[in-house]
Amino acid sequence: MREETSTKETWPFECLRCLRVWEEEYVVRRGRDEHGDEIVVWTRDGMAVQPPWSGMTCPACGRGTVTTFPTGYLAHHPEITLGRPAPAEATLQDCRPSA
Repeated sequence: MREETSTKETWPFECLRCLRVWEEEYVVRRGRDEHGDEIVVWTRDGMAVQPPWSGMTCPACGRGTVTTFPTGYLAHHPEITLGRPAPAEATLQDCRPSA
């Protein structure tokens, strides 16, 4: 990759099942290949990963029903607490698929 730049991005997430809110920090490397095409590589903890909008699962209940907020959204909405616990009525048992 030529002409590479790296930036840190923090993405907030919310599980639509158990309502947990958390953030993940990424390093995004942007550059161009030898043909001039743009290349973007997302990394977390030094490992290449899928972009935040692709394939995230909830660390609390393990479900893939996760949404993202725009970068900086949580800083402007103090009523949303990071890592907020799931409500008492939403337990891990509730997160299992219905039979």
